Amino acid sequence: MAMTFAKPRLMRWANNGISDHNRKELGIANERIENSQRMANGTMRKYYIADKKTYSTSWDMLPNKAQYTVDGLWGADEMEAFYLANPGGFNLELTFGNAPVQTVQVMFTHFDKTLQKRGKFDFYSVSVDMEQV
Repeated sequence: MAMTFAKPRLMRWANNGISDHNRKELGIANERIENSQRMANGTMRKYYIADKKTYSTSWDMLPNKAQYTVDGLWGADEMEAFYLANPGGFNLELTFGNAPVQTVQVMFTHFDKTLQKRGKFDFYSVSVDMEQV
């Protein structure tokens, strides 16, 4: 039986709900794309191109299937299948408090799934890094 939360989830990958079951904090970092060069007279010239965000989070003791997570959203196996099937960009939807949903086009830069505990169903440690396209 899935629990009902005030907000349904923090994130969705291509319209697929990702579980908050034992999720750690979501790290959001800015990466500035620029080219800087020292000129012959000693001054610095900088060419700004864009700012892009990187997103990183992890789960500890995440059940392998959605049917075993507390919120009924994707578990470790579904996340891994999505990662393997999507080498390119996809939409990441983020839901923060009362703010409108933010949608960003991202690509995976890192995915790691480690078995932590076996039993009636398996628990995994999962870590994910995504970069804005």
